[in-house]
Amino acid sequence: MLTTLKDKGQVTIPKKVVNELGLVSGDTFDVYVEDGEIRFVPVVIRPKREVERLERLASEAEAQLVHGELPVYDDAESAVKDLHRAG
Repeated sequence: MLTTLKDKGQVTIPKKVVNELGLVSGDTFDVYVEDGEIRFVPVVIRPKREVERLERLASEAEAQLVHGELPVYDDAESAVKDLHRAG
């Protein structure tokens, strides 16, 4: 697919790409050059406090898993069944 660089440095992302990636107006991208090519990577921006909270939860869950305090499932179906029982 081809697109054109506009006067103000703007590029239109082809509709097929927008649809395939589920992009919407206002999405944010990390834009960089790699191996002489321009890369646009969709990103989600989160407040630092939320990122820190999620990192803390992940760390706690990992510690619980290491110490055998969390169940380990052989497949997703077993995990879902357990969630339904708990819920």
